[in-house]
Amino acid sequence: WDSSAPGKRRPSRSPAPLAMLGYTLSTIACTLCGAVFPAYKSFKALRTNDEAETQKWLKYWVIYAAFVLVQFPADYVLCWVPLYYDLKVAFTLWLHLPQSQGANMVYASVIAPFLTDKEQNIDYVINNSGRLVKEHSSKMLSSFSEKAGSLSSEVIKRTNKSKPAADAD
Repeated sequence: WDSSAPGKRRPSRSPAPLAMLGYTLSTIACTLCGAVFPAYKSFKALRTNDEAETQKWLKYWVIYAAFVLVQFPADYVLCWVPLYYDLKVAFTLWLHLPQSQGANMVYASVIAPFLTDKEQNIDYVINNSGRLVKEHSSKMLSSFSEKAGSLSSEVIKRTNKSKPAADAD
């Protein structure tokens, strides 16, 4: 607030920016904070055979995968929210910083219960994915072949109609 005039308060002429990082910088920061650093820490945990650290980073990667799935559509919907990109960076930091141990909280309260509830369905889809893909792809291929055949027949008919009649000499 500008208080140059006694008894009158008005907003200053230079408001703070609504988004500090923006899309590009937040993408770089999320990649560094959310993928590069945790990847290195995972590498270190695997090399030392530290079971607790390995569990910690496995939980982190499960949550990070879910974050990436949600982040893509969320960017289109929430990009207008002030400080949205800054919050994304803060969230990735919160997930793995030792002070917060956010990944443990999110895993225990959201991810584990959700996946446990859906585990049989997910396993069914994974175990039968080859058969399901084969069935659906053969149906799609059959439908595509049928439509391509009718389209080519229609093109041939129209081409023959548009040709001028040959002169009989």
